[in-house]
Amino acid sequence: RSPRLAEIIEEVMKEDGFQLDPLPVLPKGSAKLVARGSSPVVATRPLRTAEPCPVPPYGPTAPLAQSLRTLSLSPKLVPRGTGGRHRWAPAPGQGKEHLEELLEPPPTLVITEQPKQRGMRFRYECEGRSAGSILGESSTEASKTLPAIELLHCQGIPEVTVTACLVWKDWPYRVHPHGLVGKDCSNGLCEVVLKPQTNPKHSFSNLGIQCVKKKEIEAAIEKKLQLGIDPFKAGSLKNHQEVDMNVVRICFQASYKDSSGQTQHLSPVLSEPIFDKKSTNTSELRICRMNKESGPCTGGEELYLLCDKVQKEDIAVVFRKETWEARADFSQADVHRQVAIVFKTPPYQHLELAEPVEVEVFLQRLTDSVCSESFRFTYLPKDHDAYGVNVKRKRGMPDVLEELSGS
Repeated sequence: RSPRLAEIIEEVMKEDGFQLDPLPVLPKGSAKLVARGSSPVVATRPLRTAEPCPVPPYGPTAPLAQSLRTLSLSPKLVPRGTGGRHRWAPAPGQGKEHLEELLEPPPTLVITEQPKQRGMRFRYECEGRSAGSILGESSTEASKTLPAIELLHCQGIPEVTVTACLVWKDWPYRVHPHGLVGKDCSNGLCEVVLKPQTNPKHSFSNLGIQCVKKKEIEAAIEKKLQLGIDPFKAGSLKNHQEVDMNVVRICFQASYKDSSGQTQHLSPVLSEPIFDKKSTNTSELRICRMNKESGPCTGGEELYLLCDKVQKEDIAVVFRKETWEARADFSQADVHRQVAIVFKTPPYQHLELAEPVEVEVFLQRLTDSVCSESFRFTYLPKDHDAYGVNVKRKRGMPDVLEELSGS
């Protein structure tokens, strides 16, 4: 117990008229053995009543004694490593502000318009022309959109720097040898400064992708790492041939300075993959034209279609109606110069048709299941006059009796 507590207890005992005698001691002499369970004979003296002590100079102690009688102590758990409750108390005048700061959501960067995944061509620097512009995912022929971001919960931050770079499609998202070119771009990076209090949103216009040759991969990656471009701290590989040159992601990362002048970084945010249009392994599929729009429900009708470049070993022509789906019959030899396919239609699921049925026809890449926009094709009943022979026969053989009666 503490010295102060001992003093208080001693004062209370004196007030109540008691005084402790010294502990009894064994009489002098030689030690003696006693039987187990018996008490040794010792000299004892009864407690004597102490003389009433005078009133202390600082006042009577009755209130103190009463407080000690009613005092109750209860155990309380505190976090490991803390010495007492006073260490948890907030600084005077800062408790409420500190609590409000903790309850506020952290600053966040979000992508409000993803870049269009297909239809963008990666261009080499030696081509000597613009690398084009990445469009937004919701772009149409009539309305163009751009990739866009927004800063959330940054009202108290005067300036935020947003940096965009290219990384791998898959984990660990290493820095990509290709780079961004266009407005606000340098060394393969795009950097913009936003003022969230004025406008927390930003759209990236005239942003293109510039690709490098295979022999330049290692130098391009090392240059970016030396500039500190590595948002996921993934480093580089000794074998740079593992890089997929036909697909990238845009990585957006925001940073700002806090009230103490320290630079704070928000978590990096990744876009959806962007595929190179000129690569037949990842490019957008498109049917340009088909020579027929209808055929018998029994299948076997020979058709041809014109399309954008495809890989002959990685393409299928699919017919679909709701839950039914079937592939056209053709071989790799029927794919001509990657832009034309000659095939035979598959039979429809129901051969006893009472009326024509319209289905969808589209291209599908086998490796990633990407599909083109569909064309319409109509399956006709077995006895349907697909070529209009009966109509032509009636039209070419006039009724002779009707002509004679008219004359």
